[in-house]
Amino acid sequence: MTISSDSSQYLTASIAALSDKSIALMHRRKMSDDAVETFQNILQKVQQTHDPKAALRSLSAEELDVVRQAHSLAEPIKISVLTDEGAANLLNAPGYTHDLNNDGLTTIGEGNMLTFPPENAPASFKAAWEEATDGLSMMDIPTHMIFAVGLSNIGREPGDPNWVNPYASADYDYSAAVSDIMESVEYQFNHNMMSLEQYQKNMSFYNKLTEAMV
Repeated sequence: MTISSDSSQYLTASIAALSDKSIALMHRRKMSDDAVETFQNILQKVQQTHDPKAALRSLSAEELDVVRQAHSLAEPIKISVLTDEGAANLLNAPGYTHDLNNDGLTTIGEGNMLTFPPENAPASFKAAWEEATDGLSMMDIPTHMIFAVGLSNIGREPGDPNWVNPYASADYDYSAAVSDIMESVEYQFNHNMMSLEQYQKNMSFYNKLTEAMV
């Protein structure tokens, strides 16, 4: 998938002044105050560069390593193998990366992360999801919607021409999707494919999500 013109604004650092959220993330990644300051200086340095790979090439080896630390990458950054999205997100502050090509994944460096709620989801659904998941651990949140992109692409790798993002359409019907999931949960429980405990846990969550979407 190509990067849309609407997303081109994110191809270089969109946040040069670090937020408390970004700073907290970097501190959790064991970055020193000096390293955090260096990363902020890097964002300011490349802010006017419209080619993210060129911006990364302009950095010193030490600066590239600070970028690696900021995004908690295990391996050194290899600019030549990066996609535009992967390069661009390295030049965004942690917590403010973007799914630029609307494939349902956020590419940071060479790594891909599932993005949910999707970047193009309506603000109303994002708010409802935040309300429904408030106070829950990842273990307590049903994964039907979170892993839909992966389940739609079994046997495919990101970049495959047949890659599918079920949430790609801006007018995707989230209410209908939740209703379909609840029907599936009912079916699985009624046919002894799901325990009572799991059934109650799933239905409680999706009822709360449905109420929050109203």
